[in-house]
Amino acid sequence: MFSKILLIIKDYMGSGLIGVIFVLSLFYLAVTEKEKVKRICFLHVPVIILAFFLCPVSYRIYGRISEIVTYYRLLWLIPVTPVIGYSAVKICTRFTGFKQNLCVVAFAILFAVSGRLMYSDMYMIRAQNIYHMPVQVVDLCDALHVEGREIMVLMPYEFQQFVRQYDPNICMPYGREYMMNMFVGEDTLRDAVMSEDKDPELVGRLATERGCHYIVISQFDDFAETPWNYEEFMNIDGYKIYRIIEAGPNMWALQD
Repeated sequence: MFSKILLIIKDYMGSGLIGVIFVLSLFYLAVTEKEKVKRICFLHVPVIILAFFLCPVSYRIYGRISEIVTYYRLLWLIPVTPVIGYSAVKICTRFTGFKQNLCVVAFAILFAVSGRLMYSDMYMIRAQNIYHMPVQVVDLCDALHVEGREIMVLMPYEFQQFVRQYDPNICMPYGREYMMNMFVGEDTLRDAVMSEDKDPELVGRLATERGCHYIVISQFDDFAETPWNYEEFMNIDGYKIYRIIEAGPNMWALQD
């Protein structure tokens, strides 16, 4: 169990350099900081939270009251940035003139190399609009929205983390949990859609069973034939939309 906790910290800290800097900052403050209030804020509180997080009993209790895959969120309580920032400022103020400037530059370089560009992550994109999501998501959701009703839409893999942020009336048979590898179980529809050799009849039948009013797919990854029980509806921003022909069980029919 303790190894699982350490693995969570490893994944959370990325390359690990920022974790090393944080620990060194704690040691530095433990030796140099004399003010009681600052020691409590920048030393005692982080150490107590970290000790609580590392405790296997805490891990077990958390798993009983919540999803264990979200245990890493307790690390958000640790003031990593304030501790490192305060330690860096405290060190820099020990110098003056050129040495102080050199120290500031050295810390800036150290912080820069301790992380990586956020846009190198496949799930992060540069803002294209005020919604901070791909413009294709906005266009697709606006085109499919039905006022006062929820609809089920099989969305492309790359859009699943954005759709319900923009329009909560658009539901999906599977979503972001598969991107994040959370609560993941077998899903025949997802496997059929993600297959390199997509079977349009199988996808159409499974989508109908799951109550999907629409299937949206990139034109670069399109089906060889129209999915069973669906018809081509429209094309938007390089994505093809298929609309269901005959509503499946426990599913309301679309109106033209």
